[in-house]
Amino acid sequence: MILTALLVVMLLFRVRTVKVYGNTRHSSKEIASGLVHDALTHNTLYFLWKYKDGDIPDSMPYLETLHVQVKSLSRVEVEVTEKELAGYLSDPAGNVCFDREGTILEITNDDRSDLPLITGVNTGEPVLYQKLPTESSAQLRTILSLTELLSYHELQATEIRFGENMEITVFVGGIEAQLGQDEYLEEKVANLNKILPRLDGQRGILHLETFTGRNETVSFTPAGSDELSALDEGSDGAGAGDTGGGGSGDAGSGDSGGADTGGGTGSGDAGSADGTGSGDAGTVGADAGNGDGTGSDGADTGSGDAGAGAQDGGSAADLSGVNGDGSGDADGGSQSIYVVFNSSGGLVYNVHVENGTVVDENGNPVPGCSVNEDGYVVDGYMNVIDPATGELVQ
Repeated sequence: MILTALLVVMLLFRVRTVKVYGNTRHSSKEIASGLVHDALTHNTLYFLWKYKDGDIPDSMPYLETLHVQVKSLSRVEVEVTEKELAGYLSDPAGNVCFDREGTILEITNDDRSDLPLITGVNTGEPVLYQKLPTESSAQLRTILSLTELLSYHELQATEIRFGENMEITVFVGGIEAQLGQDEYLEEKVANLNKILPRLDGQRGILHLETFTGRNETVSFTPAGSDELSALDEGSDGAGAGDTGGGGSGDAGSGDSGGADTGGGTGSGDAGSADGTGSGDAGTVGADAGNGDGTGSDGADTGSGDAGAGAQDGGSAADLSGVNGDGSGDADGGSQSIYVVFNSSGGLVYNVHVENGTVVDENGNPVPGCSVNEDGYVVDGYMNVIDPATGELVQ
């Protein structure tokens, strides 16, 4: 009697149709065959029991999630999500595509230009569903950390290149972002994300090698130029800086404010419309254009100070992503937008003071940050910041 009942169950509850959806890279037939692979999994009740918790078979490491529903005695539906690819390496075997854990999910001759190409690393023979065979685990961790950061900030890199000493260069559009060694990668990529919109349509080298997130300026070398360039957020054709204290003012360039090159400090008569100005060496991020309409010092080498003055409080031309959101309005009354470290040591961008409280861009208080008795902001790393300019005081 029991044997008869078992036979009835086996015959009636038999998987004959498997509908798979949610898949993009792997065919429905491949996934269905991987799930219904023996006599037991052909039974509808056993199939439901086996996969009720979404357990993924070892033979299908390319799946991220699995959800099963029984629609009838013989029909089941399976909803899946596949693991996302993080990047690829070019190999004689083909394009070796890996996920965010470093597992090789595809070896294909298909074009994968939608993923960042990893170059400059030595690898062994790739094996499907095994880890990338890099020279060291540290190198693999760097690759995975960087691809994860780029994905988080929605930056579509075409190439991630490693130099002889493991210096990292990321190519995004026409910008070659030099990140240097594997340190402060979170800060560098977060700042890169803020800088790129200002360089839209431009080509050149962005220098982030020494950036740590502590209010440093960032320099940019336009393609075809040997000199560093400042970003001009206003109109072209900024005026020349006048002489000041004995210094003779040179004519301003079309994109950067006029810069005084004499030994004295020059004040800009006809500064650029947004108040930006470049230092003598032209480094990006010379926080020119203060709220009171005065020009600020150049940010790099050279004996002269930036001579371009702001008109009614121009915004700063700082590419570091820290002070670039404006240091003054027409009335000179608004506060700067800047970056701080919170109590957990994480970077918080677009911070400002509101009613005596340090808040983020959504108006939420930033943990570990306070305003001291002098009106300065003190962050989680005890950096003291002037809320009027966004610059470090201590």
